[in-house]
Amino acid sequence: MKHIGQLKKWPLIILLAVLFGVGAATTSVMANTQYMTVKADTVNVRLGPGLAYGIMGQVKSGNQLTIIGAKNSWYQVRLAGNRIGWVASWLVDQSEAATTRAKVATVNQPVNVREYASQDAKQLGSLNAGVSVKVVYQEGNWTQIAYNNTAAWITSSSIQLTGKTTNLAQPAQANLTQTQSNPSLKVTTNTTTNLRNAAGINAPVVEKLDKGTELTVIKQQDDWYQVTAPDGKTGFVASWTVSAPNDGQTKKAATKLSEATIVLDPGHGGSDTGAIANDGSDYEKTYTLKTADLVANALRAAGANVIMTRTTDKFVDLAPRPATANNAHADAFISFHFDSSPSKNSASGFTTYYYSSKKDLPLAKSINRALTGLPLKNRGVAFGNFEVLRDNNQPAILNEMGYINNDKDFKYIKDPTYQSKIATDIVNGLNAYFKAGNHQ
Repeated sequence: MKHIGQLKKWPLIILLAVLFGVGAATTSVMANTQYMTVKADTVNVRLGPGLAYGIMGQVKSGNQLTIIGAKNSWYQVRLAGNRIGWVASWLVDQSEAATTRAKVATVNQPVNVREYASQDAKQLGSLNAGVSVKVVYQEGNWTQIAYNNTAAWITSSSIQLTGKTTNLAQPAQANLTQTQSNPSLKVTTNTTTNLRNAAGINAPVVEKLDKGTELTVIKQQDDWYQVTAPDGKTGFVASWTVSAPNDGQTKKAATKLSEATIVLDPGHGGSDTGAIANDGSDYEKTYTLKTADLVANALRAAGANVIMTRTTDKFVDLAPRPATANNAHADAFISFHFDSSPSKNSASGFTTYYYSSKKDLPLAKSINRALTGLPLKNRGVAFGNFEVLRDNNQPAILNEMGYINNDKDFKYIKDPTYQSKIATDIVNGLNAYFKAGNHQ
């Protein structure tokens, strides 16, 4: 981990180039630019990357949109007024496609469901022969279907169109601004907070709210709350800037791992590469995610509920990471990093960091003791003044699992066997932690 408090931010065009590279297999819409022009008659802009999200507006043919992100065949775009929304990639220049109607097809052979139109894309699930699917778009060898409230891809040869059409399920509430508030849900600002006119840190500020301001929640959207302020103004506040009354009493404390909610935090991501290996081409962000994925699989096999702060190579700012644990009332938060020393090959080993002696130290000791048999030196437990620990209300630790700029350490860091051993040891450490009665 290198300069955890000061994340690197590469120019947007570099990030978009990466996104475009990933999405190029999904549709011909992609181009080597950060803009796109709508060619369809009308395209719905949704509150999130999926068909289950409400419609926040529409854009007409000829309008130019700025692309700021991509997820599972959806573009995140910036609209007029600096609002942020999502559009279906397959609708941008395909006027015959829609998000309200679909063709009906039957699966004629077992097929894997992919995140993108590529055999190398992440598998989201599988379908058996005989299953009926809703086709929203076809392009050559790949077919896009409605799947778990979003869109995913299967091979075109695996289905047979029936000639029928059907309606796609629409969200019960089509427009967020029409959602009725729930007066029973209140939050209070825990710092001076910006009330924004959309869910995003780049959205214009409606007004500044003092610390201690009580807000009525209308709806939660990812890491943002739409709220009504005491003066009647509505807008969005970041979830990590507010707290709910009696937050800690809303969830029964876990007494064993199978009852627990564990938040895993793969450090860095996207434009923030983290530390760099001596070869100059391997980044910390890659191996924090690989390791966290293996830990997640091991924890789920043990019955735990696992939440990841990121599951793909995307940029996640620091503040939302502890907020994820706070919002979920997690039983433990574990952040993964790989250290870096000022000089190459000058330091080696792994360290477990904590911030609060009362809240975090028991977890740090349990996990560190369980990291046995690893081929690197155990540097023990140490205090760490990191934001992901400091701003965390839940038991939280940060693991530096080796020095990425040490050739010996890196040989193990990139080895799946080493990563799997970490996963096994963390499960053992958490089991010991809960068995000892360390829970909130």
